[in-house]
Amino acid sequence: MKMQKLALLIAFISSSALANNNVTLNKVTLFLNGAELQGQAKVTLTKGESEIVLTGIADNVNPNSIAVGFGADSNVKILSTSLQNNTEADKPDNSDLQPLLTQLKQIQEKYATTNIQYQVASETVAMLQGNRLDGLIKTTDMQDVVEFTKTNLVNALNEQYALQKELDSLKKKLNDCQQKIDQQQAATHSLNNAIAVKVLADKDVTVPVMVSYVITEAGWQPVYDVRVADINSPVQLAYKANVYQQSGIDWQNVDFSLSTANPSEGITAPIFTAPWHIDLYNAEKYRFAPQKNKQGQMFDVGMSSEDFADAKLGQSAITIIPQLPKNNVLINNSGIDTHFDVKLPFTIKSGSKDNVLILQEKPVEAKYRYISTPKLDSNVYLQAQIADWDKLNLLPGKATVFFNGNYIGESFITTKDVQDTLKLSLGRDKNILISRKRNIKETSKPSFLGNDISQKYAYTIDVKNTKQLPIDIAIYDQLPVILNKAITLEDTKYDGADLNKETGLLIWTLALQPSEAKNLNLSFKVSYPKDKVDEVIGL
Repeated sequence: MKMQKLALLIAFISSSALANNNVTLNKVTLFLNGAELQGQAKVTLTKGESEIVLTGIADNVNPNSIAVGFGADSNVKILSTSLQNNTEADKPDNSDLQPLLTQLKQIQEKYATTNIQYQVASETVAMLQGNRLDGLIKTTDMQDVVEFTKTNLVNALNEQYALQKELDSLKKKLNDCQQKIDQQQAATHSLNNAIAVKVLADKDVTVPVMVSYVITEAGWQPVYDVRVADINSPVQLAYKANVYQQSGIDWQNVDFSLSTANPSEGITAPIFTAPWHIDLYNAEKYRFAPQKNKQGQMFDVGMSSEDFADAKLGQSAITIIPQLPKNNVLINNSGIDTHFDVKLPFTIKSGSKDNVLILQEKPVEAKYRYISTPKLDSNVYLQAQIADWDKLNLLPGKATVFFNGNYIGESFITTKDVQDTLKLSLGRDKNILISRKRNIKETSKPSFLGNDISQKYAYTIDVKNTKQLPIDIAIYDQLPVILNKAITLEDTKYDGADLNKETGLLIWTLALQPSEAKNLNLSFKVSYPKDKVDEVIGL
């Protein structure tokens, strides 16, 4: 009898020590790639060594990131932790599932038979409309044929319409039933990812245990709204976050923060592994290699003039959904990354889409100017120039642009390679006219002088401001850059434009009054050996 009581006691202690303790999630820190989840559970420990199992753990946990802790006053020592993942515990069959499966089968059968009837009705309509009854109707009375076709076509069309409505209704029922089945099937299985913790307690005690870990299938992407009322108003910049998570558990009413950190990038600084060599290279061989300007920035011989002056802007789209109330996001950038702390409890379901949070909205002072590169594009674009961009905590992200309340398009904000000014494109303005044409009178045909061939090229740029207010505009063009000394560039004229001799970039900066027009002239002469005429590239 004593042995039986001892066995029962041991079994009771073992079952208590290994009992599942569900972790309640209470805080999420979301990184650009990944997330740290923090939760708490209350556990009952017996004196001595035991093991507890913390359940309700998300998918795709990084085992090295697991941290478990008890209060400082608990006198509980952690011996080890281990992750038990990728297991599923089947619950008993859901009694609501079988009727739904039966209903689904019935609807599918009804849909199949109705669809057959619809196909027959459609074929009947096609026969009657196409006069395909010649071999079927044995009559010489045309009036009888017309009456027969009319009566039966009306009946067939009515039947076809009724069957189509029934098919639409059955399709909706199929979708609704399948959705219910999916929900019930999800409910019949629960994720059983768990963290097993071996502990040593100096007495029997019930204490809270805190657990945190990092998962990979979550993150956020910065997106922006750029709104401008007019060129005399500041830019209204909305900094938003597109949040996603595939953790397998819903984040219900959690304290929520977003971090600009990215743990997946690593934490070790790079080091030099080879010396920096300087040597002489064959300029002819590297004629089309990317070049560097004095600032060390890369450019390509074939790059457009706007690329020289402005950051590249991509095209994309984002989804806009309702925002958080204003003043409920606290920004903390005192560390090595920036944190956006959502001060209201927030819920994000696993697998949900379009979770777009407004992190901050603020007016940003900007200068506006118009830019154009008529050699490449006969449009004029409005640009906002922001000097204090480094105070905005911007990350690369898609931007949706609105001007004067109208949707303009999508762009891309990036601070990479930005030095003094961040430039935001606000779209085309059709009220400013610009064109670039070859000046036929000034352009010459190739002429021979000794062993050389010379030719003059001339262009005229016409620009007019048809707006009712003055504007500032920058117009870009370029002179050719000579890479071979056998070719010479002479007699360059560019009507007061600023020239970057290294890149050949020309910039006219103009102030145009309402209805004012200006003509800009560009010309140059190129000479090269006549025996190299077939080798000249770029003209």
